[in-house]
Amino acid sequence: MSFGPLIPLTTMAGRVAAVLLGCAILVLCLVAAKRYASPSFYHGFMVSAGVFLSFDMILFHWVFRLHRITSGPEADIIEPLLVLVGIALVAYGLARESRLHR
Repeated sequence: MSFGPLIPLTTMAGRVAAVLLGCAILVLCLVAAKRYASPSFYHGFMVSAGVFLSFDMILFHWVFRLHRITSGPEADIIEPLLVLVGIALVAYGLARESRLHR
């Protein structure tokens, strides 16, 4: 049984589009959480997404080199940006939740 890609992406544009699709799904989930859930849930979801983005990227992509976000040179730009976005999500979510409980 092969677990290769269902839709092979052979161009940089295709790989970047796949990453953008993942980002769009994350943003839609964040919007839905903000709209339909409590503020604490939203902040917790934001923090968990940020921890996953930054921790997964640093540990599994960079330290262990298990896989990259894409198979091309664009990963050298996308991955650090996602780490920064992850750290920003954690900081913002924690700060907002802290203000909520003052």
